[in-house]
Amino acid sequence: MQLLSRRNIRLFAIIFFITVLISGLGWFVFLRPEVTSLNKPAQIAGSSLQNITLTEFDADGKLLWEITSKQADYRQDRKIADVQDVKGKFYRNGEPLMEATGDKGTIDQVSKEISLEGNIKAIAVQEKIDMVADRMVWKSEEDLLKATGNIKINKPDDKIKMTGKELTAKPSTNVYSLEKNVIVTAIEPPLEMKSEKVTWDAKRDRVFTEAPISVIQVKDKMQLLANKGDWNIQKKEVTFTGDIKAKDPKLDIDIEAAQAIWNLEKKLVTLPVAFKGSSKSRGIVVNAQKGEAQLQEERIKLTGQVAASFSSTQGVVNADQVEWIIPTKTITADGNISYRQTEKNLNVQGDRAVANLEQQTVTVTGANVLSTLNP
Repeated sequence: MQLLSRRNIRLFAIIFFITVLISGLGWFVFLRPEVTSLNKPAQIAGSSLQNITLTEFDADGKLLWEITSKQADYRQDRKIADVQDVKGKFYRNGEPLMEATGDKGTIDQVSKEISLEGNIKAIAVQEKIDMVADRMVWKSEEDLLKATGNIKINKPDDKIKMTGKELTAKPSTNVYSLEKNVIVTAIEPPLEMKSEKVTWDAKRDRVFTEAPISVIQVKDKMQLLANKGDWNIQKKEVTFTGDIKAKDPKLDIDIEAAQAIWNLEKKLVTLPVAFKGSSKSRGIVVNAQKGEAQLQEERIKLTGQVAASFSSTQGVVNADQVEWIIPTKTITADGNISYRQTEKNLNVQGDRAVANLEQQTVTVTGANVLSTLNP
């Protein structure tokens, strides 16, 4: 009986072991997690490298860029690298274009694009133009640079600075277009230009805009508004076109014209087309075909069908040419003079007329006339 019990126990143990083994095999076959990927070649999810240098070449084997980074993390396709603490040199046709640094960036080897972000500082090597921005994208195959954020461009040699929010540039030609709240400042002469879009052609020393523009000469506070502007930096001359309104607070003169050329160095404003000038405090309104204002000498010359009206005398002078010397408070008119005071039914003609604004008199002279007219 005891022997049978031991046999039963042994049989039970064998049956139990077989049951557990079968159950385990069943779990492994039917319930185990999917592990088929273990039988496939392992895919690299990414890799990280420290203190590396990355280079890229164009189809002709010429260097496109050389990037150094403290850390580079490659994405799964190994075509894009995320880099940290970046320093880069960019080239065009093997020639150096720009050098730039940034906190981080992305290098796309397929599209040959580099994007940088955070504390970006760059320099255009050829023209020695400094730039800072929040974000920058360099599209090497298109020779296109785009930047956004708080952009500042500076050319120390020309003492010119530009600020804006969006930049599109062709570094190989050194043409930079800034948009949104653009301000251009020059140190000599002190000048500030504002517009929504300004293009700087650095190689040709030219700053221009097709958008409405306002300019102020900081020292004299002379202001000018126009539809378009073109600044020749080398000549220190700005040409304005379209609905121009200029104001000189010091001389108390307002000008309206369709075109004006402002020579900043000579302090000369040339008006090559018909214009209107006025001085409210003096009660004078002048219309002419051409003119120029010498701001330093406070002298204004007008030519071609000049008509000057004086509120003090209620008179109008017509002439071929007029010169207004502001400090002496005199206006001299020459050629085909006609002076009219409608209220007094007065009409005097001559060869020359001199108006004294302080004494409020007009003297007309000629071959057969000498008249001094009072209000």
